[in-house]
Amino acid sequence: MTDSSAEPVLTAAEEQVAVALLAAAWGERTEIRAAETIWNRRHVVRLRCGPGRSVVLKRRGAAEHGRHGLGFGVELAALEYLNAMPVPVAPRLLGADPDAGILLMEDLGTGASLADSLLGGDRARAQADLIGYARAIGSLHAWSMGHPGELARLRARYTPGSPVSPAWISAIERDRDAFLNVTAALGLPVDGVGQEIAEVSAMLTAPGYAGLVHGDACPDNVQLMGGTCRIFDFEISGWASVALDASYLLAPFPSCWCFASLPAEVATPAVEAYRSCLQSAGIGLDPDWDAATAAALAAWIIARGPVLARVLDEDRPWGTTTMRPRLLTWLRSFTEAAARAGVLPRLHALAGALHEQLSVRWPGTAVPDYPALAGPGSAPVHIPRWWPPQQ
Repeated sequence: MTDSSAEPVLTAAEEQVAVALLAAAWGERTEIRAAETIWNRRHVVRLRCGPGRSVVLKRRGAAEHGRHGLGFGVELAALEYLNAMPVPVAPRLLGADPDAGILLMEDLGTGASLADSLLGGDRARAQADLIGYARAIGSLHAWSMGHPGELARLRARYTPGSPVSPAWISAIERDRDAFLNVTAALGLPVDGVGQEIAEVSAMLTAPGYAGLVHGDACPDNVQLMGGTCRIFDFEISGWASVALDASYLLAPFPSCWCFASLPAEVATPAVEAYRSCLQSAGIGLDPDWDAATAAALAAWIIARGPVLARVLDEDRPWGTTTMRPRLLTWLRSFTEAAARAGVLPRLHALAGALHEQLSVRWPGTAVPDYPALAGPGSAPVHIPRWWPPQQ
C-alpha cells in the first residue's frame, strides 16, 4: 500500500483489524491491496480489495471536529441504527471495532455531490439534485421518527454519558450569552430574549417531531447515484427535532462552506418534496411544524454569537463567500419564518433590528448566487481552488 505521504496510510495493527472485519462481513479472508485517504482527511481511508471492490474505513482520531473525541462513536451509533432501513440513504455499516477505533462502511464511490451540481452550470440538474437531496433527508427523518429508542441504546453503548441530542442543541445554550452580549452592545433591546432562547431549545427537543438529525447536511456530504441521493458523515448527528435538518433548505446550508443564495423558486419544490416524504409516512405537519422550523432557523443565529462578535468590524472568508452575507441571509430567513409561525416575538424583533443595523453597517454586502442558479447581475461565488476534491 502506498500513499504520497511519508507515513503509511494504515498501520499494521489497523490493517489487521480491517482484514478481520472484512472477513466477518464477507465470510472470506480478503486482502487489502491499496489504501488512500479521501479528501486529504487522514481519518477517512478508501481500501481497495480487488477489482471493483472497495470499502471506506473511518478511524477515531484528532480530525473529529474538536468534539471531545465523540465523533467516532456518534457516527458508529448512527450507521448501526440506519442499517435497519430497508432502502438505505446512508452507507451500510459493514463492521466496527470500537476498542481499536475503526469502522468500515460501504463505499459510495466517486460520483458527484450536490455541491458539484450547485457549483456547476446546469440549472435543471441542480434543481433535480436538490429535490433528490430533500427526498433523501425526508426519507431518513420519516423512518427514524417511526423507530424511536434504538439510537439512544446505541449511543449509550458507544458514547456513554454524552447527550443523545446533536451538538447544535448544546451550542444554543453555550453561545446564548455571546449572542445577547453583542446585540446589547449594539444598543438593541434584549429584554426577554434570553427566555425565548430557552424556548428555542425546548421546541427543538420536544418529542413531536423528534428523529435522527444529521446535523451537517451539507451539499458535499451527499452522493448522487443514479437519480438517488445517499447521505454520509454522521459525526455530529443526534436525536432532536428533524426541523434542524429541514431548515437547511431555507437558511440555507448553515454549517456549510458552499453557501450561496437559494431562491424561493428553487427551494420551494425541494421543501415540498421533503414534506411529501413525511406526509407519505403519516406524519402530519401542523402549525407546530412551522414553529419548530422557526426555532431551527433561530438556532443557526444564536449559535453564531461568537462569530458575530468577531466579524462586526472584520469579515472573514469561508468557502464560497464570507461570514457577513451568511449572517444577513440567516437573519432574514428566521424573521420571515417567525412571522409566518407567529412565534418568538422578542427574538423576532431583535433579529429584524439586527438585520437592519448590520445592513447599514456593512454596505455593499452581496449574497452570491450558485453558478447553476445565477442570472444576469448575480454576485459571483468564490470557488475554492481545492474544489472539486480529489477522490
